[in-house]
Amino acid sequence: MNTNDRDTTGDGGDEDLLQDAETSIVDDILDGESKTVFQNKQLVDPNTIVDHDRIYGRDEQLAAEARAFRDTLDGERPPDLLLYGPSGTGKSLTVNAVAEKVKDRARQSSIDFDFVSVNFKMMESHTLDRAVWKLGHQTAKKAGVAWEIPRKGVSTDAKYVRLYEIVDEHFDSLVFILDEIDTLTGRTTEPEPAYSRLLYSLSRVMAEQHVETLISTVVITNHPKFRENVDSRTDSSYNPTGIHFSDYDADELIEILTRRRDAFKEDALDEGVIELVAAYGAKNEGDARRSIDLLRDAGELANQHGDSVVTAEHVHRANDSVLKNRVLEIVDGMTVQKKLSLYAAAIVAEVNGGVAPSPVVYSIYQVLCNHTSRDIYTQETVNSHLNKAGTYGVLESNRTSGGFKRGVYLRFAFSEPVEAVLDTLEDDTPFDEFDSSKLRSAAKRSLANSSR
Repeated sequence: MNTNDRDTTGDGGDEDLLQDAETSIVDDILDGESKTVFQNKQLVDPNTIVDHDRIYGRDEQLAAEARAFRDTLDGERPPDLLLYGPSGTGKSLTVNAVAEKVKDRARQSSIDFDFVSVNFKMMESHTLDRAVWKLGHQTAKKAGVAWEIPRKGVSTDAKYVRLYEIVDEHFDSLVFILDEIDTLTGRTTEPEPAYSRLLYSLSRVMAEQHVETLISTVVITNHPKFRENVDSRTDSSYNPTGIHFSDYDADELIEILTRRRDAFKEDALDEGVIELVAAYGAKNEGDARRSIDLLRDAGELANQHGDSVVTAEHVHRANDSVLKNRVLEIVDGMTVQKKLSLYAAAIVAEVNGGVAPSPVVYSIYQVLCNHTSRDIYTQETVNSHLNKAGTYGVLESNRTSGGFKRGVYLRFAFSEPVEAVLDTLEDDTPFDEFDSSKLRSAAKRSLANSSR
């Protein structure tokens, strides 16, 4: 009896000790003094709309956007804009900053102006119906009214009608900022991309007298050639003013990061940290967004370790982690067939200077499928899988001819480091079963044979 009592007491005592330990850890963090290297972390959040004075190296683009939006203050419709250039070059940042400034000026003049930003890449479905629903939902939030339209069970036309009702009732002038519009592809069975039909509707809304509100669009894309796929009606009615954004160089990235230096406490950045982050950013094709992300992640890493100063070691470790996480996020949701196609392309690109010709990719893909006893799809399907990966920013493709006896073929070039793609895929089954050295040898032989 006493033994049983001791056993019960012992079990309860262990649970109590464990609960006390867990509670004390949580309490220590929540109730203790906040230890952080940050002074204003929002300044290193790429989603923060910063004042235009903090934007560096984009005076020409800011001026062009300001001139366009200036029409709003004169009671005129701003022209449609097309902002194009590589990722992280300030397209979204500049136009949102200018629109916010115009909104302040319009308020002073009793003009009901606003802007609605939607990033189509972030939507779970890239159909026209979902895009119109998202635009309506965001517009209703800006107007301070209920959207009241379910995602499903209501026609796209009904969603348009409700959207235009809200616009007409609440705004004198409204700009739709359509980010990553080329990802709004719609269903493959449709005769034209979803973005083509959306642009046609928005460009015709005033002419067809759906609204009296002055409506214009700002389209943001990394791929200006998306216009080659628009319907002829859209091409006729949608005529934007183009504004180009080029890559940042290392010196520009240093200045951009320096203008956000006050995100950190006065002595919280070690000497050379900003320059190191900028160097990494320059390797990533001058992507300012990634550079800002990296600087913030290095600060977070310092916080996790209780360090009061962000050092070069924090930057190196944060870069390794960010790179792997970004690639993992991209490939994690892919089907096995898409992963096989991507893995084959990465193997070829690794041994061929970062470029993977589609006929060679297909030969390695066949080896992979045979090794895992999986169905072998056509080269057209494999190319389609890889082009789909291109919409996620993993790689890019272009058509070329010559060298291969097969005539015109695709060349895939990776936007993300090939090593990171391979490392991420090889952590997954069935890729951990492959002898990558044999695959590389097979890729080299195929490349040599194709060049004869």
